[in-house]
Amino acid sequence: MEDLRSLMACLDDISSKIPDGIYLEMANTMKRVHDHMNGNKSVHEDTFYDDDDAAIRLRARERAREDIRDNAYLAQIRNEIKAMVMRMRGEFKYLKKLDKDVTKTVQIKRMTAQHKSGAIKAWCEVQFDFGEVLPNVELHEWDTVSEAIFVGCVSSVGATEDGGWTWKNLVEWGLRTIVLEIGTEDEIERAKEGLMFRDDLSLKTLQKLPAFEKKIYTDYKEIENKHILGIVEVFNQKIKGTEEELLKLQDGCLEREARLRRNGAHVECRAVWDASQRTYINRT
Repeated sequence: MEDLRSLMACLDDISSKIPDGIYLEMANTMKRVHDHMNGNKSVHEDTFYDDDDAAIRLRARERAREDIRDNAYLAQIRNEIKAMVMRMRGEFKYLKKLDKDVTKTVQIKRMTAQHKSGAIKAWCEVQFDFGEVLPNVELHEWDTVSEAIFVGCVSSVGATEDGGWTWKNLVEWGLRTIVLEIGTEDEIERAKEGLMFRDDLSLKTLQKLPAFEKKIYTDYKEIENKHILGIVEVFNQKIKGTEEELLKLQDGCLEREARLRRNGAHVECRAVWDASQRTYINRT
């Protein structure tokens, strides 16, 4: 029994130089040896524990190691909270950007000069892609031709820079293409064979020009607004997902802070996400 006490004292002396797992395993092994030698008496009946403070030191050491493990556990919880707060900060910045983007993305309510230019350009692009630019001429024969030909410009960029996308220019330079849309049967047949000029048009076709111009603008406004609605919907989905992620992070912090309190540990002040106010409160 004395040898066992001596061995336990030696183990206690070197406890700081060996891993916790090995120390506890050796201590438990010596305890089993002692219990076997002592007839498996209880701690209160065993004089081994009364006569020597080795067991007291062992229990103190075990408590100290438990404290270390508890401190590591609490430190891990605090690190997780800090990481979540950092993620909340990033998510909130992203949310503010989304809010700003969705605010700037508005539908067309009134056809301004800029919108009208966009409408004329879009209509010319469709005619260039799917229509006949010039009678009896294949597109591949015109390597440098673009939709800007319908408004009398060399290039699309040039037409945009010079303000060339106008109804006036379209009637002057792309009248043949318009006639193919709204002309009489005779005018359409003549347009298929060659260029058309305003003086070639009937009164009936001339009277249709204002309504056709309005149709170009109306169609463009409808298509663009549908596209804008799609963009807004994507933004709203991203906003919803970001808010859900913020709430998830906030709940994660609260759950970990509850664990700290159950262990009697201090809970530090931190930034929080207030879902009801859609705001990120940076507390100090």
